[in-house]
Amino acid sequence: MKLLRQTPFLRPLLLFILGIVIQIYQDIPPVVLFFLLSLSILFLSASYFLKGNEQYDFRFLFGLGFSFLLFAIAIWTTKFEWEKSAWNTKPANHLYRGQVIEEPIVKPKTYLCKIQIVSADESLYKQVVDKKVIIYIPKDTLSEKIIAGDYLLFDGLLEKPPVYLRKHSFAATGFIRREAWRLEKENKHSFSLSIKSLSIRKDLLARLQKMIPDRSSYAIAAALLLGYRNEIDKDLQQSFARIGAAHILAISGTHFSILFGMLYFILSFIGNSKKGRIIKQLILFPLIWGFALLTGFSPSVVRAALMLSIWGIGNAIFYQTFTLNTVAIAAFFMLLFNPLYLFDAGFQLSFAAVLSIVLIQPYWTGLYESKNPILRYLWDLCSVSISAQLGVLPLSVYYFRQIPIIFLLTNILLIPLSALLLFLIPASLFIQFLFGTIHWLMFPLNKALDFFISIVQSLDAFSYSSISVSGMNDWEITALLLSIALLLLLLLKKRIIYLYLLLLLSLIWTIDRFQPV
Repeated sequence: MKLLRQTPFLRPLLLFILGIVIQIYQDIPPVVLFFLLSLSILFLSASYFLKGNEQYDFRFLFGLGFSFLLFAIAIWTTKFEWEKSAWNTKPANHLYRGQVIEEPIVKPKTYLCKIQIVSADESLYKQVVDKKVIIYIPKDTLSEKIIAGDYLLFDGLLEKPPVYLRKHSFAATGFIRREAWRLEKENKHSFSLSIKSLSIRKDLLARLQKMIPDRSSYAIAAALLLGYRNEIDKDLQQSFARIGAAHILAISGTHFSILFGMLYFILSFIGNSKKGRIIKQLILFPLIWGFALLTGFSPSVVRAALMLSIWGIGNAIFYQTFTLNTVAIAAFFMLLFNPLYLFDAGFQLSFAAVLSIVLIQPYWTGLYESKNPILRYLWDLCSVSISAQLGVLPLSVYYFRQIPIIFLLTNILLIPLSALLLFLIPASLFIQFLFGTIHWLMFPLNKALDFFISIVQSLDAFSYSSISVSGMNDWEITALLLSIALLLLLLLKKRIIYLYLLLLLSLIWTIDRFQPV
């Protein structure tokens, strides 16, 4: 309750999330939605027209009215977004025309293409236009030429997708035969900001490939700078996951913080007065959102850019730091824009990590203080890493069925090196743009990437780099997570009740584990 009082934006967020979840799992009829809106208008009107002491005595009416309004908005926006991914056509072959909205993803025998339908048979045009679908096209010399912005004319059977794809706003999926599609290049007279950004990203990736001949090193550089992970092979991806470093490959708050810190340092000559802070933010805002657009606007990217923007406004006006309110505001506006973000793993992991950092890190920081800047930096890095890992632990177990053990060593080694790479990669690109690919000038970048990959492989070689929980049942996983939570509370709060609960949970687990079959 104290946390809710101190964080006024948290209650609307929780109410909004509740509305989204209820609508997804139990479709609310329009009559109920109308009733909720009527109640909200009634209570808000009553709170407005009351006067004097009555307004104070019945101040709860405004809270009720606002709550009903938020709940209704959450239901309506979720219903609207869910309907956008509805596929109500009868199973049959139809002719479609659509635009490729992202770079195709290479599969063993096919290319996965994300398409937005722009035209179709007259009989179903109104039902499918503007819907997003996923199609699989066999590999050949023609399909390898497909790029974002191209138009495809294809004839095939599209069907309803699995629920998890609907939660990512895709309405249908299907396989298109080799002879049943045709490539049409982008209309040069049309302009799309997202397609233009993908075109710029493609050009930057081509430059990176010239600068970095090693395939694995190029794949890491593309992921670190642009969030492009299609080139990373599965073995390397699994290595990152096992050592607790998967977040380094995804563009997130870490990348934005590093790049933002570099830019903020470069602009330090402007000064730190109120006017200077405003000027800095006016310069940084377009750069932040331009980078977000370039990396594909994934939920973790939007979260990081939005939080930095909110912090930037506060910093320019009030000189404030990140708070739980900042996190809540960012999450609320993201869900208001697209309620289905709630079911995206990137959204969940990103907010779980940052919430845990905001709530838990101050406890770790207070345990040890040093005047030595190196020791202070290492301790801050450790405290952030531990806090973030604790926050994402339940989700890591749920999605990946493993618990990284050496994540602390991983972050101590890889985060400073990734910061160096995030300086070297843009600097090398700038040199390449001015003078072309001069290999000896690219030597520092290539060596740093080789060193980065060698650290990942060395850490992954440890026998106990992670604990697999794939063989544990739901009760055992729940007991394990509860034990970790109780142990954490015992260390931070130092209350005997948490020790008793931990011992009780251990006893229950032991009895259940060793009971006779």
